[in-house]
Amino acid sequence: MVRLLGGFDREQGEIQVNRTLAVALTVTGGVFAGSGPSASAQEPDSVVRIAPVMVRVLRSAIGTQAPYPISIVAGPELTRGTSGVFLEEALRAVPGVQIQNRFNFAVGERVSVRGFGPRSQFGVRGVRVLVDGIPATLPDGQATLDHLDLAGLGRVEALRGPNAALYGNAAGGVLHFRTLDPALVPTSLSVRSTSGTHGLRTVQGTATGTSGDTGYRVGFSRMTYDGFRIDPTADPATCSSCTYGSATRSVLNGTLSVPLATGTLRIVGNGFDLDAENPGSLNQTLLDLGERPAHVGNVTAGAIKEVQQGQLGASWDGALGATGAEFALWGIRRDLFNPIPGRVIDLKRNAGGARALFQRSTPVGDGTFSFGAGFEAELQRDDRLNFASNGGTPGALILDQQENVTGTGVFAQGRMDLVAGVSLLAGVRYDNVTFSVTDEFIAAGDPDDSGSRSMDAVSPSVGFVATPGHNVEFFGSVARSFETPTTTELANRPSGAGGFNPDLEPQTGFSIEGGARARVVDRIGLEVSIFRTKLEDGLVPFEVASDPGRTYFRNSGESRHTGWEASLDGSLAPGMSVRVAYTKVDAEFVIFQTDTDDYSGNKVPGLAPRQFDALFIVDRGIGFVEFRGLWQDDVPVRDDGQASSPSYFQGDARFGLDELSFGRVDVAPFVAVANIFDHDYVASVVPNAFGGRYFEPGPGRTFRFGLGITWGN
Repeated sequence: MVRLLGGFDREQGEIQVNRTLAVALTVTGGVFAGSGPSASAQEPDSVVRIAPVMVRVLRSAIGTQAPYPISIVAGPELTRGTSGVFLEEALRAVPGVQIQNRFNFAVGERVSVRGFGPRSQFGVRGVRVLVDGIPATLPDGQATLDHLDLAGLGRVEALRGPNAALYGNAAGGVLHFRTLDPALVPTSLSVRSTSGTHGLRTVQGTATGTSGDTGYRVGFSRMTYDGFRIDPTADPATCSSCTYGSATRSVLNGTLSVPLATGTLRIVGNGFDLDAENPGSLNQTLLDLGERPAHVGNVTAGAIKEVQQGQLGASWDGALGATGAEFALWGIRRDLFNPIPGRVIDLKRNAGGARALFQRSTPVGDGTFSFGAGFEAELQRDDRLNFASNGGTPGALILDQQENVTGTGVFAQGRMDLVAGVSLLAGVRYDNVTFSVTDEFIAAGDPDDSGSRSMDAVSPSVGFVATPGHNVEFFGSVARSFETPTTTELANRPSGAGGFNPDLEPQTGFSIEGGARARVVDRIGLEVSIFRTKLEDGLVPFEVASDPGRTYFRNSGESRHTGWEASLDGSLAPGMSVRVAYTKVDAEFVIFQTDTDDYSGNKVPGLAPRQFDALFIVDRGIGFVEFRGLWQDDVPVRDDGQASSPSYFQGDARFGLDELSFGRVDVAPFVAVANIFDHDYVASVVPNAFGGRYFEPGPGRTFRFGLGITWGN
């Protein structure tokens, strides 16, 4: 396993860390990270150089010197033996993080962190997502993961819990994905191909290298998938195994790092093209048949998604005299054609943003004080057309509006590191997000639904880290969070009117947490944390009988998330490692009343109250074996608590040979088996779906076979 360390000294076998605080910006705020005493460590298999990101890292997936929990996954386990298609293959055994893989590329995987995010009907909500320092979360709080180069991941950082003081809107948790650094050779070419059950085929190629101080990495991937959901409209006599849920996706990613003045310029670009069928969800009756059909309403409605997206970003970080600085610009273009039951959505989106951070550190008495401040500005424009649907073909125009989002944020944060082993941190951020809509479809006698809404919040945070001993660390923090509805959530109005929903308010939260980290026998990292979050005006999805399959949103009065997390990560013996994560989240409505019902005291739907995830890896150099076991508790699916998705256990395994060298060519074959015991299980749920269609089934036992070939590595 690759160990990511801050300045690893091969001869001394120690992590050499400056006592002076390193301050870095991850995307929309600054995370200040100090370091404690040096810690002994065994020499790793290899060393990956990374830009200073946030914290010194133990020889485990547990981040240190931060007042909140941070999990870090890096190295071969992110990509080895994976198809490079599903996020849940890469991000395993991370406490507080739940990934519901719908196996439906039209809506993507649902990601939640400590209960933030389960409302998402597609993409990611409530969790801030960054890719190579560029936001994947747009100004309105919506994120998608389709452009991720999963086959080229080098590092994933998960900040668990609200971080609005650092990241602003929709930061109930933060996921930062980083691709592998350029190879330290002039040119290295690699290709990997995977074949699997249900018609899964992938081809991934990479060209990377370094010339002088300039590094580059270009990756391309192509995926095709037939799906496993049976088409209920197909004639059994001619096609007994026809499926609905196929997808094709092409992704191109590139990075370039160039020295510039006193710093480094990094350019990141990506684009993707996706065509996917949406098989939808099932009610209990259809689920019990065990045939895993697609929903007939989705098939007859021609429910699909066609997306083309391009994104380009540039950042520079370096020194301006005694002040560290970072500047970044990014822009995105997205075209969406999305027939769903009842209507056809045609959306063209343009978005972009800029940020700046300035930071300094100075000795103060017996410690070091570090301070950083900055700002960001983001813009988003959506041209939205809705048509009546004729089996997936656009019919009469029913909505035409232009939606604009302007987001601005200013932030400041300071940290005092004392020689006594105590660090104190405080920060504050102000965000203003303005939504405006221009109604361009006004029929005779219809009202003009144009208008605007402004949502703002001040998000302070305070925290501490105490290191009373060489291998023990205590931490705690108090923070506020802020999350606006997205433009889609505001535009979806049960009345059918245009414009934005005037009654849907932003969600705000107040969180307190604390915990401890420890290192045992210098090989195993442990972490335990407890947390409590109070949410006001929580955003809750629901459906209506007049428009089934379309998700609307309303605010609950007050809800509460209380729970604890425990994780273990380390080496049991040379070539043998384990990572275990347990998460418990009691999420319930404290006050939630509608005109007709009282849901107070019920569980928040869409979230598993308990999850246990364990990963065991044996890597002897020539080959590897990985076993994963995941147990997930019952998932409530209705606000009234009258239905739930049953708990399940799933086992996965991967086997493969590490790179076998034949001159300048390395070969790496692998085999992966998912759902080894062939259990029937519900992979994801749709909270409050009309007609009891809450359940999205997962596939049975599946196999994947792959081969990677690298030249000039």
